[in-house]
Parts: sequence; structure tokens; C-alpha cells
Amino acid sequence: MQEKKEFVCVPCNLSCDLETFSKGGSCATCGMKLLQKGSYNKKLSKEEIVEDLNILTSTLKNNHPGIYDYQSEKDYEKTNSNLIESIESDSNVLEAYKIFSQNISVVGDAHTYVMHPYYDNILQEELLFPVIPEINNNEIWINGKRIKSMNGNSEDEILKQLQKYSNSDANKLSYKNAFIEMEFPLRFFTFMDKSSVFNIIFIDGETKNIRGKSFFNKGLRPKKSSPSLLFNNDTAVIKIPSWEDESASSFNNDLAKMSKNSKLGKFLSDAMKNVIHRNVNNLVIDLTGNKGGKSGPAAILLSYLINKPFKYYSEIKIASDKFPTKQYISNKELVNFYESDDSKKLINKVNEEYFFKENLLPEIQPNAEYYSGNIELLVDKYTLSVSTDVVSILQNNREIKITGKEIGGSLYHYCAGNYINLILPNSKMEVNIPLQRLKY
Repeated sequence: MQEKKEFVCVPCNLSCDLETFSKGGSCATCGMKLLQKGSYNKKLSKEEIVEDLNILTSTLKNNHPGIYDYQSEKDYEKTNSNLIESIESDSNVLEAYKIFSQNISVVGDAHTYVMHPYYDNILQEELLFPVIPEINNNEIWINGKRIKSMNGNSEDEILKQLQKYSNSDANKLSYKNAFIEMEFPLRFFTFMDKSSVFNIIFIDGETKNIRGKSFFNKGLRPKKSSPSLLFNNDTAVIKIPSWEDESASSFNNDLAKMSKNSKLGKFLSDAMKNVIHRNVNNLVIDLTGNKGGKSGPAAILLSYLINKPFKYYSEIKIASDKFPTKQYISNKELVNFYESDDSKKLINKVNEEYFFKENLLPEIQPNAEYYSGNIELLVDKYTLSVSTDVVSILQNNREIKITGKEIGGSLYHYCAGNYINLILPNSKMEVNIPLQRLKY
């Protein structure tokens, strides 16, 4: 039986957004070109998906340094066996994306992820749930009201289903929920319900029907804001929305030079000098919403807050210097380095495990100007990666106050740095895999 084709108008916020057409051409209402619904979702056979899954699994087992931090090898094998059994004979790329996402979610690493294969297509062609909700304490809130269900799916069912496909450090629900919240319209469409009209029942009994909207022009991610310093009487507040800075580098580089030449490094150095010279007794460092970036600026900040030499990381471990799936890795220059004799100068092999040498983990020297007042860190479910570096290192070196019900990342170790880009041959999906396990 031939599959029935449906065509839709590119979302334009007119009545034609909700119409389907039996053939292509131009929309009679808005004049825009009609697109075949879901045509971006290419078909894949079970054999093709299994081959991709085996390549992904092999790469993770050989080269992910924390593959068994939160699961046993036996449990991981069982997970993959169950995933293979669940694959239907005639499938497609989006179904494969679900399989690969589940495989990765059990690793317990926020920095390992499969890139959405149709991110732009879906944002351009589909009408998605129009609101970015708030997910706090495992509850979904929309405009200040907690939901009971959406399109017949209970709040609990929605969260459990989406968490199954989401990755986080140490499998923490806080960051799984942060990531779900951030991309809720896309993830609800991809993993649960492809409707363009949504029936919401709230806890108080109110029912609301809303139509979907396109996020193509606006996107899902909020625009990045700049760091700031504010004074309020005897309190200074430094807000750091992100550690991303193209002009900065990592913690084991020249911090004095970075504090002058990198945008964020210079801001933090100038801000701390200002705070110290004003002699305020209370410093609040706001890391809410900060998912990480470069460790150099964080090391600069810490050098003003700790009055003794300190280690940024106590250990950096890698899984192997061999890459059996190298043919599917696009950034081969990184792989070539790890396989070369040059890498042996930087890495020690101890009992079949590989560690960066001590000279790559230098002690950070305290700045001549030191802030001795009270420190309060503001954290939330988005606080991850370099932000958890700051929380953990400060916590280990001086008395601080941490405010926030949830924190996204692990305060003990996580995997990041030197990422390989794995391209699966049949689905063409790209997978981001870190090579370093960083321990405080």
C-alpha cells in the first residue's frame, strides 16, 4: 500500500498553519511553498540502525573515560540488547535518534550527547508546543500554574519519558529536567507527541487548548547575557551567565596573561579588584543558568578567593590511546595526537589506566590581592561543568554558603575536554564524546 503524502505550509501564524494538503505547490492563503510533512525523516532498516548502535557502543566502551562510573558493564550490555530488540524492521532516523539517546543517557555524562538530526527542519516545518515551561522539583509549571496532563499524558508520564532520553552528570534529574525545560517544545515533539494542538489540564482543574507555533526565527535557546557586577551597600554581586569566551583557554595556561587578554578573564580580574578595594564584607557569585565553558576565567576568579596554592583538578584520566572506530571520527587530528609518541610525553600508563602527568595539573597560585569576606554561591539545575568546578574547589578550600535547591553537575568528577566527533555511517548522526575524566 502506497503511503499517503501530506503537505503543510511553512508556519506563518495564519490559519493555514493548521491545514494539511494532498499535494504540493503554493499555499492559497499566504503564498508560501508547501512542504511534504515529515519528508526530512529518512527511512532506515533495522540492520542499519543496529550497525550504527554497535559503532556508538564500541566507541563509548573503548574511549569514554567514565563509561562505567554509574553502571556496570553487564548492565550496559543488557541496555543495548534491549534497545536492539525494540527496533522495528522498517524504521527511520528519528526512531534511531531515540535509540541512540537512550544508549547515551545511561552513561551519566552531560557532555556526551547525540546531536538532534533534524533540529532546524522541525523548528522550520512543525508547529511545536508554544511555551517554554518551568520544571522545578520534578513538576511542570506553565505561566505559574502546575499541569496535571497534556494531550492525555500525565505530568509524571511526560517527565519519565523525556528523562529516559536525556543525559546528565551522575544521572541527576536536576540537569535532565534543565535540558528538557530548555528544549521542551522540540523534545515533546520528538519523543512523545507530534500534535500541533495541545490540551492542557492544570492541577486546579482548569482546561486550556492552545495551538502550536514555529520557533524557526526565534529559536529555543535564550540569548546570552553579559557578566555583571553590582554593589548594594555592603554586598557585591557578580553574575556570570556563562564561562564561554573564545579569547580564553584552560586553567593550566598563563592566567596573568589571560586576565589581560581574554574578555571574561579581564572582567573577572577587574571585578575582583573593585570588590576588594571597596572592602565589602559580602560577595555573592551568581552561577544560575551557567552551563560551563572555559576553565581559565574560573581559575582567575578562584585565585582571588583562595589564599593558598590549590589544585584545579587532582586527576585527569583518559580511557585509552587506541581508537578502534577511528574511521567514523571526523576530527582525526585529535585521534592522531593521542595515538602518537608525542602524547606519551603527557600521559602516564598505570595498571592499564592512562593519566595526565602532574606537570599538566599545576597548582594555581593565589593572587596578591585576596578577598577574605563572606562568599555566597547561587546555583540551580543549570549549574554545570566549569560552574561546578568553582563550587567544588571553593568548597574544598574555604568556608562558603551555597544557595539553591538543585545543582546540575557533579561536585566530585565529570567527563569533558578533548571531544571526538563520531559520525554514524547510516543515520549520519553526530555524537559528541569527551576523552577526559576530570576529578577534583
